[in-house]
Amino acid sequence: MFLKTNSDFSEQNDRSPVLVEIVPPEQGNEEKRLEEHTEYLTSMFQEVTVDAINIPEIQDESKKGDKGKRISPFKKRVTPRDYARALSGRFNTEFIINRVIVKEKPEVQERWLLDTYDEYGIKNVVFVGGESPEIKYPGPSVPDGSKMVKQFLNQGNLRYNKGDISPTEISVGNICIPNRLEEELSEADRMLFKYNAGADFFTTQIISEADIPMALMKDFSEKLEKQGGNPPSIYWSFSPISSQKDIDFLRWLGVYIPDAQEKQIMESDDPAAASLQIIESAWEQMLDYNRQLPVPLPMGINVSVMGKRNYEHGIQMAKNLNSVSLPD
Repeated sequence: MFLKTNSDFSEQNDRSPVLVEIVPPEQGNEEKRLEEHTEYLTSMFQEVTVDAINIPEIQDESKKGDKGKRISPFKKRVTPRDYARALSGRFNTEFIINRVIVKEKPEVQERWLLDTYDEYGIKNVVFVGGESPEIKYPGPSVPDGSKMVKQFLNQGNLRYNKGDISPTEISVGNICIPNRLEEELSEADRMLFKYNAGADFFTTQIISEADIPMALMKDFSEKLEKQGGNPPSIYWSFSPISSQKDIDFLRWLGVYIPDAQEKQIMESDDPAAASLQIIESAWEQMLDYNRQLPVPLPMGINVSVMGKRNYEHGIQMAKNLNSVSLPD
């Protein structure tokens, strides 16, 4: 398992753990994208210590933000676990795959998890919920999915099917959306509920500044202090911006990008360099702030890039963030 415990982080003050996010290719375009991703990842692995490759499950979703626009129409893609298998033949690393847990009945999801673990050798799964709380989905909720793994499969028991199994060793991730701080149920409350259901770690929506993440860190840390127990790991997602197209698509995804930041990037002589400087500054602030919390949080980096045009920027971003030493 790639997952790092709190003690692992405390002993690792030279760098932050790094995940590299790779979007699975459109069906019919596998060979071309596999070669492009191989070249990108080879360069990334040469420059940065990568702890795992993180593969999202792309769904046909509606606009999430109040600004921005989609770059291209949705097309069906290779499944995350199949693409992890393809990449595993080229890279000796851990893989994390994302799974929309609510779309299939619980018994189907349970069998899928066992098949993913036994046949694909994948031990790290991020459960993702549905697009809308107004829709009644056939599958388990994200917390129920976590319980299925931690309280049943990892204990050698089935919850929704009959039969005998050996205990699995699956680590469970959930998604964190920092922008939901102001909702009736805050993001810190959601994270605590998911953590208590069995989430080992969180990957976040892409962030572009430090204020909102730090407010979430404070809220979550204070709740953990009251409850007790070791905190889960949080992998903060960052994405370089090199064009207006990147900003438009990130905002379509619901990413918060302050107007002043957009102006600073787009009026710069080198938008990508300006973006990387902003990201590095935000990460430095977050690491420093984390040291002051009542319960410091184990934190890592999830490198997410928008398109091949940003591969080199993604590598540079990973190098920059990875060079920021963790506080003593």
